Amino acid sequence: MKLSARRLRRLPAVVLPQVPRQAWLLDAVRRFDPDATETDGGISFGAGLRLAGPQPVTPDVAGKANLPQGHAWMVSDSGPFQSWLTRGLARRFGGYAHLPQPVVADDRSEVVIVHTPRKVAPDELAARLSAQVPGLVAGGREQDGSFFLTSQASPIRIRCDSPDVDSLRWLLPLALGPLRQEPGLHGYRFGSEYDDPRIVRLAAVAALELAQGVGGVATDRDRFRVYEPDDPALYR
Repeated sequence: MKLSARRLRRLPAVVLPQVPRQAWLLDAVRRFDPDATETDGGISFGAGLRLAGPQPVTPDVAGKANLPQGHAWMVSDSGPFQSWLTRGLARRFGGYAHLPQPVVADDRSEVVIVHTPRKVAPDELAARLSAQVPGLVAGGREQDGSFFLTSQASPIRIRCDSPDVDSLRWLLPLALGPLRQEPGLHGYRFGSEYDDPRIVRLAAVAALELAQGVGGVATDRDRFRVYEPDDPALYR
């Protein structure tokens, strides 16, 4: 699939200043989809999608498609997952995400989302996270059935989604792997109104504590798996 200005009118792509080692790129894509595999001319992921590259961005293509020069990987189709993948790779490798189609709006206050195979009641959440976010208290239910846990002692807040919340199952991350099929899936969205690296790290630490404690999976806003609170993509 050759890179062209015509294709780039509808297909997302990521442009990197340098070509990373293939093993590093594949590892990053597998954080997005653990079933991703190397194929001739790229990496396959999802339901038959392909990330094709690297291909040099020529001055002609750069000018017509409004891209920086560098090395591009283009996705074989457009859609939310393709946009999240290219955006997440751009964050991880210091590149540029070309997103010609409208992107699903994210809540920028969210840092890490934890999906769990069972409900974690507010009292259990407060107990498990007392060291990271002391004094968590549940608020009233939102219109969609979700509710927030907040603390007067911490800027971290947690939105709790049950399987009855429609948005929980909409476009579930591929990074969940087999957990994606769980009928009783719950979601816990850790975030803060403050865009401060120290608070981002605190939210990530608390989210990973929950994920490790109850067999959940933690992902970032781009639906990439998060394994450590110092993941650089959380701070870009």
